[in-house]
Amino acid sequence: MPCNIFHMICTALEVDRERSDRVYKLNAVREDFLFLEFDGRRWPTAANVWVIVDQDGLILIDTGLDREESFGGIAACIAAAGHAVGDIHTILLTHGHTDHIAGVRQFMKHVTPRILLSAKSLPIATNPDLQSEQILPRAVRRIVPELADYDVLNNFRQTCGDWLLAEADVTAIHDGDRLQLGVYCLEAIPVPGHEAGLMMFHEDDKGIMLTTDLLRNSGAGAALPWYSSSGGGVDRYLESLANVADYSVREAFPSHGGAINDYRAAVAETQSVIVGRQNEIEEQLSACPKTCRELDRHLYSARALELCPWYSSVTEAHLVKLENEGRLTRDGLHFSLTNTHHSKRPSTFGI
Repeated sequence: MPCNIFHMICTALEVDRERSDRVYKLNAVREDFLFLEFDGRRWPTAANVWVIVDQDGLILIDTGLDREESFGGIAACIAAAGHAVGDIHTILLTHGHTDHIAGVRQFMKHVTPRILLSAKSLPIATNPDLQSEQILPRAVRRIVPELADYDVLNNFRQTCGDWLLAEADVTAIHDGDRLQLGVYCLEAIPVPGHEAGLMMFHEDDKGIMLTTDLLRNSGAGAALPWYSSSGGGVDRYLESLANVADYSVREAFPSHGGAINDYRAAVAETQSVIVGRQNEIEEQLSACPKTCRELDRHLYSARALELCPWYSSVTEAHLVKLENEGRLTRDGLHFSLTNTHHSKRPSTFGI
């Protein structure tokens, strides 16, 4: 895969120096189903939001950032559809990353909703150390010395706000649960890789899929796929894609970027990007030993690495895959590819 596809990330993650352009666009898919698309390409990119209308009021799926402008944009869309923030009685969170959960605090100033979150994401959303480990694992810090002391939690506090859900009353949902939200029965599909507890939600009767953070997309979605070894790694991500590829989907709505026109093509493109990264890394390591940081610079733009240093976690996940397959040798911080393919073995990066 050409290197320039990886450098597209920089166009999706430009620095945001003026937050006045951080708004949501209302897409009334149905009278009782609203898709609120975050209209921005700059980091921090708030997650898109879905709203389901039922006889008791509103169900919010994801919440964006803990920022007045993010909350205000969502509230304006809700008002434009003839509803109010005070009508929200339930919040469903797709996973525990800060750009999806931080807005909970804004909404709890106005309502006391039931909050639902994957049981596997709950520890990540309530424990700062686990959140940090999901995004920038200690194993990454060991092989990229300039990130050894990087404070990823401070980055999230500055960009996403106060995201910790430790004080919120959260109900855990589980793989395969079917959630009746208004007239929509959503199947909770586990799709680890991006995050350990990430879920997609499928409405079979209506052919709707909430693809959350799994699929590559236009706009801010071009920063995906992102993954880490602690979130499931390369193989689990590819397994997740294979598991959802054959669902019957007529309408697909992601957490970043606009509605997806061709669901199966988006699955295939996401698979292609991941496999392309793996092939690129193997080609580079076959030529000569390289450090993780040298591979980073080959795969991503300098601007992307400056804004989101945790792209090194993606590179490390590919190195872990090679090591587990017995195809990687290490000399200090340098890695090279071997020609021998052994059975899987546990990673020693953390040693």
